[in-house]
Amino acid sequence: MSDSVRLPEEIVNQVTAAIDASRDELVGLLQDLIRIPSTNPKLSDEAPGGEAAVQDRIAVAMQAAGCELDRWDALPGRPNQVGTVRGTDGGPSLAINGHIDVVPVGDGSDWTHGAWSGELVDGKIWGRGASDMKGGVAAMLHAATVLRRLGFSLKGDLHLEAVIDEETGGPGTRATIERGYRPDFALIAEPTPEKTIQPVEGGLEWLRVTIVGKSGHSAIRYRSVHAGGRGEAVNALEKGMKVLSAVNDLERAWAVRKVHPLLPFGITTINPGNMAAGSGGGKDGLPNVMTAVSTLPDYCSLELSLKYLPSERTADVRAEFEEFIHRVAQTDEWLREHPPTIEWGLRGVAFPPADTSPDHPAVQALASCVEAVSGSMKMDGCVGVTDMAWFGEAGIPAAIYGPGSFSGVHGVDEFIEVDPLVEGTKVFALMILSWCGYTQPGA
Repeated sequence: MSDSVRLPEEIVNQVTAAIDASRDELVGLLQDLIRIPSTNPKLSDEAPGGEAAVQDRIAVAMQAAGCELDRWDALPGRPNQVGTVRGTDGGPSLAINGHIDVVPVGDGSDWTHGAWSGELVDGKIWGRGASDMKGGVAAMLHAATVLRRLGFSLKGDLHLEAVIDEETGGPGTRATIERGYRPDFALIAEPTPEKTIQPVEGGLEWLRVTIVGKSGHSAIRYRSVHAGGRGEAVNALEKGMKVLSAVNDLERAWAVRKVHPLLPFGITTINPGNMAAGSGGGKDGLPNVMTAVSTLPDYCSLELSLKYLPSERTADVRAEFEEFIHRVAQTDEWLREHPPTIEWGLRGVAFPPADTSPDHPAVQALASCVEAVSGSMKMDGCVGVTDMAWFGEAGIPAAIYGPGSFSGVHGVDEFIEVDPLVEGTKVFALMILSWCGYTQPGA
């Protein structure tokens, strides 16, 4: 465990003053990172290569921080990079994790400042990835560099993780864990609300519910709908609507019954994202034919995004949902004999929950660092999903804290304010010392 949660005032002052003095260097590093486009190739027509170019610049910063470099392709042509500052005395290890892939910029002419400009205007650095999350990456790199310049020796290992592909599922972070990076604590440098630490996030599942019917011409629909009708055709879309209505009821029931002290009420949503019906089930949940309105559809797919609490187990949530759909099917003569099927992890999206106690020593150390820099601290849960999920899955305690603003994230005119960027860098530097432990310069 860390020698102390609260750092001596003279250490806090020394570190924060050094970061203030090197503010322009921090800004320049982030500008460099923004000016290297690194759009996730899964989200665009661009070939891999942008992330590798960003990693080249990050390697220079990691070397300035005294890191040993480990670079490898997590996906073809898409490298991860971990820089490690070796501890000298077996102290607790810390990973600070940030992703370097960004979402597409859309129409670049819509941006007030160039999407890849990294312009510094009105105390803000503009460009794609400024907040999500090259700002956090720059902050962690600069924090480690300043500590080296000040002559601190860490007792525990520090791993600076620059990973790919967070935006489409997180294989980059999973690859670091599979490679053997299993720190005692992980800090995800995603942007959080001001002065806020997020030690928990719920799980997320994309799934598809498929309902089958019995095709037939609409001219004979009356035989199926009138009293005593023979049911010669069964409309799968109408059966799907019945399932969807029941799922809406389940969502409302979960909102009342499932609560977590760090998350807002109603967070356990089940969002209907896509519904498609037609003749014959084809590829990726789409019917083979969707233009024959004169035909009763025999295929219906319902795609859902389901969120659950940090304190729940994935297997339990899946079983609960499947049992619910089974009970719904029992109320319908057709569905009872032709039950809906469920496909989990649709398109590879299945984020496990992460649930670190606010009382964990590392979270308390982080809280002390935020208070030392900002004067106060807040704690809540992340309402989205991040790479913290994969640390949670691996049993590695983690939390989210980082500089940035959600204004423009995934939209136009993304930016990060310089003052919070500097503040986040100070917190990272103090957290490294507080958690890993340190030997003072000259000691």
